[in-house]
Amino acid sequence: MTTEPRDSATPAFAIAMPVGAWHPLLPAVLESLKAQDMPLEIAFMDASGDARVRDCADASAIAFAVRREGPDGGQAAAIADGWSQTRAPILGWLNADDQLAPGALQTVLELFEAHPDAGVVHGGSQFVDIEGEITGQHDQLGEAGPLLYRANLISQPSCFVRRASIEAVGGINRALHYTMDWDLWVRLHAAGTRFVRTDAILSRVYMGQGTKTADINARRLWEIARLVNRHAGPWNALKSAASFALHPLRSR
Repeated sequence: MTTEPRDSATPAFAIAMPVGAWHPLLPAVLESLKAQDMPLEIAFMDASGDARVRDCADASAIAFAVRREGPDGGQAAAIADGWSQTRAPILGWLNADDQLAPGALQTVLELFEAHPDAGVVHGGSQFVDIEGEITGQHDQLGEAGPLLYRANLISQPSCFVRRASIEAVGGINRALHYTMDWDLWVRLHAAGTRFVRTDAILSRVYMGQGTKTADINARRLWEIARLVNRHAGPWNALKSAASFALHPLRSR
């Protein structure tokens, strides 16, 4: 893979922010983007209808590359729409309760520059509570390999992908509600995209009530089973869905 040419005026990163509801950590999320100390294209996709979200975005004083308010087609659609209205060659997304770690994007940029054939860079995550205090570290992450087809080993807010790589596999699946990140990693890996992993902490993730990560329901289990069945067969699909239902990710 060749590195995409980039005009010096174009930021390296475009970050989509799909916001479906107000979250107390949203101000900290926006501050974590400002603290990266580099130009960014931020697509703020607000489907919350909540004045607190609007006021928070205003108070941040961020010059959003894209700012949209109103209903959307779901989280994945909002991410895709945000990316489509930006130009930066490296893409990621942050939810309203995920924060970038200090210096995260500089670390990622240096890794992409050191590995011009890589399409994906991913790293570690810490867990935080509702006050933003660190409570543990995500210990269920790993290298992108055969196991990725049976378990999501990549922390979404700590994963960044070249735009060209995402476009080559058809983009994010707008129809998915829970597994759009895992599905994207799997399709990238199946296409031969090179993944580079770092042990550096790139994000801080809220684990608590009301998060999609903690939500276990029939649709989520169906999406997991369907994804794994497509790539690793029905037996592994059953095991993966059952394992997730019985042993959901917890902050440690």
